[in-house]
Amino acid sequence: MLLCLSASNALNKYLKADLPRLPHEPGKQAGVNTLISDSDNFNWQLQIIYNSYKSREKTIIVCEANSRFTFFIPVSLKLSQAELTQCLQYEWQFTLAQTLEVYQLIPRSDIAVLLSELSKIEFTPHWVKNTDLSISGHISDAALWVTQTLKEQGLYDLPKNVAIELAVHLNTQPKRITNKATAHKDKLIPIERLLSYCQSLITAQQRDAEPSNEIVDNSNIINFSDYKKD
Repeated sequence: MLLCLSASNALNKYLKADLPRLPHEPGKQAGVNTLISDSDNFNWQLQIIYNSYKSREKTIIVCEANSRFTFFIPVSLKLSQAELTQCLQYEWQFTLAQTLEVYQLIPRSDIAVLLSELSKIEFTPHWVKNTDLSISGHISDAALWVTQTLKEQGLYDLPKNVAIELAVHLNTQPKRITNKATAHKDKLIPIERLLSYCQSLITAQQRDAEPSNEIVDNSNIINFSDYKKD
């Protein structure tokens, strides 16, 4: 499946890339397509910010389309598109694991099982230039957390441990997002929504791997409903 990485104009400029835009309907504004993660596309919106006004140190903010699960990549040295791609492929799973461990949504032993099963899925990176406006507000909030934290702690760049702490905090707090199907506001906790999505990918992967004439053994699939908090 595609690991779709949607870069803002600012990030596209930083990478000095000529990324293609997503196709858009006639009459609709180009470059602001709504992103939805499904069985074929795992969509992330990316933005880059200055840690302070015109500072050398920057932070890349990455937000998943369905769950608004967010993580941060500190930038002090120039990153190529290839280097950033490699970093993103590792960091989203690392932050997922760290958040699950703190939030205790599932037992620690099952986090290792989850990561092992995710490693069996081939995520093919695919870059585009696009800004989902419905995600922009969440990224702006995350950016404010970064700049305020750095200011309070007297820091110029975002240390790795602080980046994780911020991500864990944001990913375990309730958020309200507009349901794209009903146009109503839904309340969710990012880590819960992302875990549920990842488990659906794993279930589909295991189903596809089983011979069609055999009974599928689901005994090793982590069931989100077994652990979901009241």
